[in-house]
Order: sequence, then C-alpha cells, then structure tokens
Amino acid sequence: MTKKKNIAVLFGGRSVEHEISVITALQLINVLDVTQYEPIPVYIAQSGRWYVGDRLLEKSFYRGLPGSLREVQEVALIPIAGSKGLTVINPQRGLFGLGKSTPDIVPIDVYFLAFHGTFGEDGCIQGMLEMADATYTGCTVLPAALGMNKYKCKKALEAAGIPVLPAAVVDRSIAQKSLAQVRDQIFATPGLEQLPLFVKPCNLGSSIGIGVAKDEASLNGCLVNTFRYDSQAIIEPCVKNILEINVSVVGDEDEVIASVVEMPVSISGVLTYEEKYLRDDGAKKTGDSESQGMASLSRIIDPQEMDQGLKQAGIDYAKKAFQLLGCSGVSRIDFIIDADANQLYFNEINTLPGSLSFYLWMKSKPQLVYTELLNRIIQQAEKRQGTKLSLKRQEGMKALFK
Repeated sequence: MTKKKNIAVLFGGRSVEHEISVITALQLINVLDVTQYEPIPVYIAQSGRWYVGDRLLEKSFYRGLPGSLREVQEVALIPIAGSKGLTVINPQRGLFGLGKSTPDIVPIDVYFLAFHGTFGEDGCIQGMLEMADATYTGCTVLPAALGMNKYKCKKALEAAGIPVLPAAVVDRSIAQKSLAQVRDQIFATPGLEQLPLFVKPCNLGSSIGIGVAKDEASLNGCLVNTFRYDSQAIIEPCVKNILEINVSVVGDEDEVIASVVEMPVSISGVLTYEEKYLRDDGAKKTGDSESQGMASLSRIIDPQEMDQGLKQAGIDYAKKAFQLLGCSGVSRIDFIIDADANQLYFNEINTLPGSLSFYLWMKSKPQLVYTELLNRIIQQAEKRQGTKLSLKRQEGMKALFK
C-alpha cells in the first residue's frame, strides 16, 4: 500500500485577512483526498509563531485564542535546504529540542498555502520555503509579490496590452507631511482629475480599507483610513455604471484553464469586507454561515444575459494575465466593466483567492470538483519542485582558490 503524503496546510499569518485564511484552510482540509494525503494543519498566529495539532481543525479553538494555543504544539520552519519538515519547539528541552542529538521533526512532503494578504500571499513565506528547498503550492516569489502590489501589477499587464483603469499610488509618508500635496498628485494624474474617486490599499485584499471619495474632505478621510492598513494607497476613478466579473484560473507553465465567469452581487454598489464575508443570506439557511468565506457571497455564476463578447474577453484576459505574471496553482482575476461604454478593465489578481474559488469550478464545463482542484494544485507543485531539483546549483570553489 502506497504511503500517504503529509500535506502541511499553512494558514493564519500576520495579516488583517487572518480570519479569512482560517476559513479557507478549514474548507480545503475537509475535502482533501485522504486516500492520498494526510493533512497537517499548521496555524501561524498573529504573533508570527507556528503551531500544529488536531485542535486546529475545530472552529471553537479560534474562539479561545490566545489561551487555546497552550493546547497545540509550537513548531518552526528552519530555512535550511533539505530540512524537509517542521522542527518541534519543546520548552522542556530548549529551543528546537537542543540537548538531544537530533531535534524532533514533523515530516512534510508538500506545503499547501492557504494564506491571504501580507506575510503569506505576497512572496514572504514563498521565499522562506524556497530557502528550505521545500515543495509548496501556488505562485513562486516574484508573481506572488507582483500580484500583491495592485499598482505594479496593473502597470505590468497594461504594458502587455490588457486594459486597466487610470491609477495613482501615494505613500503614507508623503500624506503625513501634506495631504494637500497628495491631492495635487492625484488630480494631476490623467483620468483622475475629477471626483468621485475610489481609494484602497495597494497591497491588501478582501476589500479591507476601501472607500469612495466624493469631495476633498472625504478624500482625506479615505486616505487616512487606507493608511491604517497599508503604507501605500492606490486611487482610481469611480465607474458610475459599474459591473464586476471574476474568473478563476488554474495551471502552470504547461497548461492553463479558466473557470466560468461570476458576477458578484453588491447591495451598496461597492463590495465591502462585510458583504463578502459577513452577510447572512444563503449561508445562514445552511446553518454554516461562520465557515463559508467567499463561497457565501451573493453571485451570479455564468450569467447568461451578459454580453458574450465581454464574458469571453474576461476569460481570455484572465488566462493571459495569469501566464504573463508567471502564476501557478489557482488564482482569481477580477475585472470591472463600465456598462455605459461596454468596456472591460483588469482590476486585480488574487494569487491565493478566498475559498480557492472552488465554487467557480463546480459550475465549469467540464466540472472540476474541489477535491480534484486540490489534487491538481498539489501535483503541479510536485512537478515544479522536480524541475528545480534538476538544476545545477554548485560550480565548486574555482574562483576563490585561483
């Protein structure tokens, strides 16, 4: 009988999207193919400390934080090539079990990333896993970092011919000195000469810290609120007659496929954190509103009345963006449609989307159920690691002793 592979599901982390990461992780662990894989939940607390233990699988554990951390085992990833596991931290024996000839190791075959936001989706964890020579899912360092920075991502894709809305990015350090200078910078940007304007963090997701500025006073307020969460704010025009569509893409350098299109439904006209994750409709009827995450958002899957040309453009641009950025695993690419002009614009990419966008693949043709989606992502990670291990990394000490 083939031995099961240990899949460490990494989640939590030092991000305001911490809670959403927990939901995504618990969802995927529940549907992981247990005939092939042994899931090991690895929770990174907001303090930055790492933990393993069966209690992490229970929602009640997170209501008891931080006291409940005493019920799980602290571990750490040592970024040493070939370590292939998590090192147990045992206070009774010293850090990492020092005092023993060999430290206790939790063996890991693949690290499955289920983070959202900073210090998880942005390339930080990916870099650490690269140093450890570990097999991990999703994007590598560069596409993860580029995808997190909304402004730089937009500019990279605009240069490749993908339409984007005008945008300006401003630094908190400049705003702290002079909000008037920041306003002048914004209004001097082509396409941003007039209010209202849309303000959001440049390096964050889940619609946290967003706002609509209708006058100079509210522009100041939106900037101050955004700078609570990020050191940079991105400002874009407000599309009056706006529609939003999202497309999920899964693949690697060899094959890329796109899901059907979804059209999120917003009550306010702007999708907020509360609308994405805290609405009761639909999810409440199932009795599981606490754990649905992005899957609980009201949406129209594969809208039949939508202009077919715009729908296909969204699918084509999503696949192109995924490939241009060098993404792998699963991403969700979000677009804005100006309904008055019948024009579609790239908005942002989520390289680790909420709920891994599994709900889009269940409606795709052919259907890709959640377990199959996870299998595909893990297999892609293993294939990529095989390629990396085949690369030559040493040339000897020729120059040093010449």
